[in-house]
Amino acid sequence: METVFYFKNMVAKDEDVLRSYVLQKVEKIERLMAEHPDDAVLLEVKAERFEKHNAYDVEFILTIPSEKFMARETSHSITKAVDFAKSRLETQLTKHLDINARKHRIVKARGKEKRHVIASPHFTEL
Repeated sequence: METVFYFKNMVAKDEDVLRSYVLQKVEKIERLMAEHPDDAVLLEVKAERFEKHNAYDVEFILTIPSEKFMARETSHSITKAVDFAKSRLETQLTKHLDINARKHRIVKARGKEKRHVIASPHFTEL
């Protein structure tokens, strides 16, 4: 998974802190994306500091071959913003993976059902 960072109105020290913290926290997202090739998954992290409110806005955009997921959070602490945005992104991903797994189970069950009826010894042709 490739991770790209974009910063706006941030000091170099805050950029380094954010970069290391995000790379430490995205392990679960990487595990969820294990079925996709590494070069097919792109995580964009956009961070902005608002001087007037002394707040941070963090946005995660995850792009996979067929979908795009986005999570955004604003907080006075940069670590809280990252944690909340990451949690929202994980929720979206697990929901997406659950729905896809459910679809595949239904298709497999239909295929087995048809094979079972055709292979049944009690099957008589009209």
